[in-house]
Amino acid sequence: MLELLLSIRATLSARVNANMERFESDLMTFSKALLSINDISGVMDFLNNEDLLFINVERVNLLLKNDLDSQPSLYYLDQDKQCQQFDYTGSSIGLHGATMRDYCHQMDGETLYQTFPQLESHPAYDSVFNYCKIPLSICNQPLGAIEYINLTMPDDSESEKQFKLFNNMISAMIEHIIEHQTASTFTEKLTTEKNNFQVLVDVTNTVISQSTKKELIGSLLRFLYQHFGMTDLSIIQLQDGHYNQHSACFINNEIDYQCHFFTNDKLIKNAIKNKQPVFLNAIDIKKMQADNNSPYFPRSVKTACVMPLIFRGIAVGYISFMKPIEAPYQNTDLELFKQIAARVALAMHSIKTHQASIPNQPITKFVNIDEGMGEHVIFDDIISQSEVMNKVLEQVALVACCDSTVLILGESGTGKELIARAIHKLSLRSKTDMVKMNCAAIPAGLFESELFGHERGAFTGAISQRVGRFEQAHKGTLFLDEIGDMPLELQPKLLRALQENEIERVGKNALISVDVRIVVATNVDLLRRVEEKKFRNDLYYRLNVFPIQIPPLRERAEDIPLLVKHFTRELAKKMGKTITVIAAEDLAVMSAFPWPGNVRELRNFVERSVILTRGNVLNVPVHELKTASHSACVPTENAPSVGLVTPEATGVINTPESTVKGDVVKPIISKADVIKALKACHGVVAGPNGAANQLGLKRTTLLSRMQKMGINSQDFRGGI
Repeated sequence: MLELLLSIRATLSARVNANMERFESDLMTFSKALLSINDISGVMDFLNNEDLLFINVERVNLLLKNDLDSQPSLYYLDQDKQCQQFDYTGSSIGLHGATMRDYCHQMDGETLYQTFPQLESHPAYDSVFNYCKIPLSICNQPLGAIEYINLTMPDDSESEKQFKLFNNMISAMIEHIIEHQTASTFTEKLTTEKNNFQVLVDVTNTVISQSTKKELIGSLLRFLYQHFGMTDLSIIQLQDGHYNQHSACFINNEIDYQCHFFTNDKLIKNAIKNKQPVFLNAIDIKKMQADNNSPYFPRSVKTACVMPLIFRGIAVGYISFMKPIEAPYQNTDLELFKQIAARVALAMHSIKTHQASIPNQPITKFVNIDEGMGEHVIFDDIISQSEVMNKVLEQVALVACCDSTVLILGESGTGKELIARAIHKLSLRSKTDMVKMNCAAIPAGLFESELFGHERGAFTGAISQRVGRFEQAHKGTLFLDEIGDMPLELQPKLLRALQENEIERVGKNALISVDVRIVVATNVDLLRRVEEKKFRNDLYYRLNVFPIQIPPLRERAEDIPLLVKHFTRELAKKMGKTITVIAAEDLAVMSAFPWPGNVRELRNFVERSVILTRGNVLNVPVHELKTASHSACVPTENAPSVGLVTPEATGVINTPESTVKGDVVKPIISKADVIKALKACHGVVAGPNGAANQLGLKRTTLLSRMQKMGINSQDFRGGI
């Protein structure tokens, strides 16, 4: 008996010693891992793949919490031995109640699936025969829990103590990793903040010294391209009821500039109303790319962030950061963009202040053709800084979104077709082409066929069926130019088509339904035509739903320098010439000329000047304008005198300070003149004793110029 007891004792002692050796070996392995593993994925690989001798387990899962209030995340290895993370939510955590308990939990697989049936389909709990969950904590601070799937270990008290120590070692390893990740995150944050600070310093130096919006956008885009690979950027501003969008695109180391005019701000409304960033995905951008009346985005752009430009609490515009990839903007990007937007807003204010001070600067001998262009390109080829033209464009923005008939009135050459095109592009019908027809260019015998179409054999020469302009414009816009020259006998048919939305082809009695928006234009007095019985009064009143009067060029003389620069640049590029400047004296003469042919005549004259130019200075044949002005003053037998007063007749010299208003040369009012008048009138603008009357201007005209000059009448109250 004694020998048997001694044998059993020796066997147990040997088994305990073997367990201790295995445990000590595992502790040594843990110590090495503690120094080399830096993330949870490494811990999972270690626990599942390392040949640990002390415990025999099929696989190990970890349940970890970032903090006390957060929901736990489950880490497990999939069939390919890759670490996966499953984040519990407030609703899904209840499906696995064992994770919420802060004590040891042990059960067989059948009981686990009966208690938590949803776990049977989860890849982390596949083929469980026995389940053991042990809480993990350091200094009574809970870290989460470790789950042993199909665990086998010696059944003795010493092994249980060693198993607890084993879990404490795992807790220490995880705490070490969390501290390491926290330190790395903090270091990365400091590095990011340092880099962002340097970026903001560079942005400030880049944008604050620019004197025009075009220079601002170009220099900022070059900077963003260099640092972030951004290829597109735009700045949006609200003006007279519509938005002006100035865009720049970086292509082949060159910057291409675009100007766009729109009124549909639906998708960026939050930035405008609430002064909050708006994020646009590829679907949003595709919608706007299909609508000419929405903000402009190049085809390559997939995501964008539209952010308000805030200066002293006021939105001075909006900046659109664009990406060519479908990637969301990170919070770090958002914070950086906000800081960049603040500096751009300051630069915009500086540009406005700089431009307001330009009238006081001495006039140079030559004027750069690129100077100040981007600020006034409003829509396509419509270029304006005048109050009268801006009111026209405000009317365009108002009527474009509805289907009402528009009557465009104006002298020949004022750009009536450009206005019609703007109305169409801003309308809901912009996806279709605008169909045009010049009523004065169609022979009377073919007019009806051109407008309504004809059937084969309807008349001699009708060898095939023809679709008329009305049918071509179905679901779109029909622009009828020179409507005053429409034959009287066809006017009832046009009236019926407008009222009934139905037409008849020549040679066919069947009615054809059409959905067409009508825009008409004329350079004649239609009311006088009605009185002369040359135009039907019922058709006139049907067309005169929303009249828009285009001012002649002599009434918007401040736009002439802008147009001259634009035409010079456009035509010089077309002819392969390099023309960079215009003599200030020549530009003044052109600004003082009344241009009876309006913008069309001005463009033809600039084209002639470009043809005559050999160097980089525009060669303006000024003598032609002086001769034309002198001839206009001499009444002829067939043309009564219109009372035109030329610079030669009035003794007013053609200088950059003078311009034509109507038929009389009047001096341009400078900022110093306005300030002098306001001081004399103690800040009073309107009335017989006001500054407007003293300067010979309308009250609204003076207020508009004061706003552009940055002058406030309140500063001159009380005799200041």
